[in-house]
Amino acid sequence: MHWAEGAAEVRVAADGTSARLFRGPDLVVELSWVGATGAPAEFEASDEVEHTLATPRGRVFQRFSVLEGWRCRWVLTQQARGSAVVEDRLRVRPGPDHALWSWGSGVSALLAVAPAHAAGPVLGLRLEQGYLEEFRDPAASSASVDYSVLPAAAEPAPGERLVTSLVADWYPVLDDLAGRLPPWLNDSQLDAEESWWGDVADYGLNAPEDVVIDFTDGMVSVTAPAGRRIVDVQSPRGLSRIPLEWVPSTETVLHRVASEAVERGDGLSVPEALCVQFAADRHALWLDPIAHDLLDRVDWAAEESVLGAAFGLARGRSLGEAALVSDALRLLGRIPAGEGYGRVAMAGWIASLSVGLEARERCHELMGRTAVGRTASLESSLLHYRSADFGDAELAGVANRLGGILPGEAPLLSWTEQARLVGLLELCPPEWDRAGHYGLVAEKARGQVFCAYVDGRISAAEPLAWLLLNPGLGALG
Repeated sequence: MHWAEGAAEVRVAADGTSARLFRGPDLVVELSWVGATGAPAEFEASDEVEHTLATPRGRVFQRFSVLEGWRCRWVLTQQARGSAVVEDRLRVRPGPDHALWSWGSGVSALLAVAPAHAAGPVLGLRLEQGYLEEFRDPAASSASVDYSVLPAAAEPAPGERLVTSLVADWYPVLDDLAGRLPPWLNDSQLDAEESWWGDVADYGLNAPEDVVIDFTDGMVSVTAPAGRRIVDVQSPRGLSRIPLEWVPSTETVLHRVASEAVERGDGLSVPEALCVQFAADRHALWLDPIAHDLLDRVDWAAEESVLGAAFGLARGRSLGEAALVSDALRLLGRIPAGEGYGRVAMAGWIASLSVGLEARERCHELMGRTAVGRTASLESSLLHYRSADFGDAELAGVANRLGGILPGEAPLLSWTEQARLVGLLELCPPEWDRAGHYGLVAEKARGQVFCAYVDGRISAAEPLAWLLLNPGLGALG
């Protein structure tokens, strides 16, 4: 089925088990109903196709249409046998060159599938009827995300029809989808101890015990300690589950990660050691002799990684030891120029100056090495050539992968991947037209990582080490 004046095509499997959207030769997204058994089409035309699928506990009537935009509709009827809890889910798989951004908030859910290497066009999937909430966190190797079509443990009556309806449309850029969010939402990420305000006084609200809710002049204010809290808003349309984030300071997160690593008393990993050194440099942690001994015993050169070289440079700079900085530069010369390499090579030049090491030619050779991979090439371009012709489109794709300035999350990105992308956005030359926008995207994504540390959703030090990896070796941001 051709859509958007022939620019896109919807291909539905003959048995109805999947629908794939292509724009030109590129797969944008694939939708499917988890666990459904297919059947021949019951109705098929040039702009519409219908199937009835079988599920373990019922059946799903499915219709895809491109008559007025791309509309996807599923009607689940559960038979009166077995568990009454609905386990059916909608699966969304973005194409290989696209990124999925998810506001899986219930009745106000909004999904976006955006190019990973360009600004647009962006596919927006708006929930017109029903309920969508992310079903657990995807596995690390997963290429798709499952969405529950009812709140957890909901038990509809036998024979009740559950409708899930999505309306898809094209948007020039990702942030244009902001107008599709609930009008009462406002900014969902706040500074620590700041209040969130929403025009939801006439709705039902439910929040965790440590959240303070006040009502003033028809408005609702919500305040909570640092971290993420899920606030349930019951509107006439149904339940929206709104994640609100109170972002802690960089020093707060650094102190937590570094102090826990030191107090454990075991040998430090390279990311842990780098975070401890960053914390000390930013006066977020005082290093006693035991902590210094832990840092001195880290075999950072054996790992042969960008983070290992960064730790050697940071440690050498802190102690004023030119030999350590020289060893770190030697390590950089042995490893490929992958992601993060450009930042650390430039940091090596700055660190060598701070300790009085004559390493100008060596640092210039390191910074001039050919980057390995698309992301490393972007980093090299931003650090050295500052070519907007190449860099701006790629940076727009990086911002898309992080969801632009929209609330929600990138469910298929690991925390470490998210931290690495933040570092790229922070390298954007300030004279570029969209530098301010990329700064806002980086700030939002950084706040999400910080909140995840406070909540205990991240325990490893690696995301934080990457988040603070810059030519100033953690001294910025």
